[in-house]
Amino acid sequence: MSSYSSASNVHSPDFCGCGMSPVLRTSWTDMNPGRRFWGCSMYMNRRIGCNFHQWQDPPVCGRSRNILPGLLKRIERLECESENRGRNERRMKQWLCALAVIVVLFFWQCISMK
Repeated sequence: MSSYSSASNVHSPDFCGCGMSPVLRTSWTDMNPGRRFWGCSMYMNRRIGCNFHQWQDPPVCGRSRNILPGLLKRIERLECESENRGRNERRMKQWLCALAVIVVLFFWQCISMK
């Protein structure tokens, strides 16, 4: 699972340490699941970006900190299962179409032999 995901700018601090406009991000770490923070827009570029970090949301309570990682893992597992079922469904549809074509050709062959 990735550590951060980007979000839109809403009431951002003016500038970060490197003079860029910070962007609102969401932390997905076990300690701060779903907690938003302002960070340097160039944080992925170690040479240009700075370590600017300012929390937007209040700290996550202990119970949420314990529950959210398990829920996020469950969601990820269910999404994976759903994707697998979708692939299996498409494969079955392809096989059914191929079987239908074979049956039609077989009956066409039987009818044309008479």
